Amino acid sequence: MKGRLFLLHALGGLLLSTAAAGQPDNKNHWLQYTGSYWLNPQWVVAANIQYRTYEPLHDLRVLFTGAEVQYNFRKAPVSLLAGYTHLLNRAYTTAEETSNTHEHRLYQQIAIRGQLWKAGLTHRYQVEQRWLTQGYQTRFRYSFALRMPILKREEQQLYGIMRNEVRVIVRDQPFDSNRVFSGLGYTFSKHLSLEGMWMSQLHGGGRHQHFTMLLLKHDFGRME
Repeated sequence: MKGRLFLLHALGGLLLSTAAAGQPDNKNHWLQYTGSYWLNPQWVVAANIQYRTYEPLHDLRVLFTGAEVQYNFRKAPVSLLAGYTHLLNRAYTTAEETSNTHEHRLYQQIAIRGQLWKAGLTHRYQVEQRWLTQGYQTRFRYSFALRMPILKREEQQLYGIMRNEVRVIVRDQPFDSNRVFSGLGYTFSKHLSLEGMWMSQLHGGGRHQHFTMLLLKHDFGRME
């Protein structure tokens, strides 16, 4: 019953967010692939690719490539992570002209896992060092995520996703953005899962952006 209520809540949030996306230029699309390899039960290395567009499958907005290494503690539900990312950002300066900017980013993260009823709960704290075209910037991010199992059969599982993330920058006006995610995921096996979500992003200036998201996660040699 709780799984059904969670599913209805997630779908309701998705429909409300869709209705709120009034301006077509604020509706974007996000494809992501994460491939990870477990060196042993404690150490994991991963590669990430994101392809964000203004239109479905074309009209590039952001190309994101990166790699990271993660350490999982043996006796605590805690992991540490560090990584590097390069972003190619493409923005419209006029209705027909675009400009490209680049960002190089280092980041460090601590994640703490727990349970809330039947849902898995994750708190994530992250700090970023960002080298942008306009200069250097430090940004802090905090998110909490819920993953609620809905249907399960052997290794296959359907689950609901809810997540909120706040991002602040070290500057006079620190608020950068707030992101709200909701959607569904499906685990085909312990090595492969697919997630579909809607994300609404509120910027510091009051502007909203909305994303459809499709995330493929592939674990090579996963160790429990």
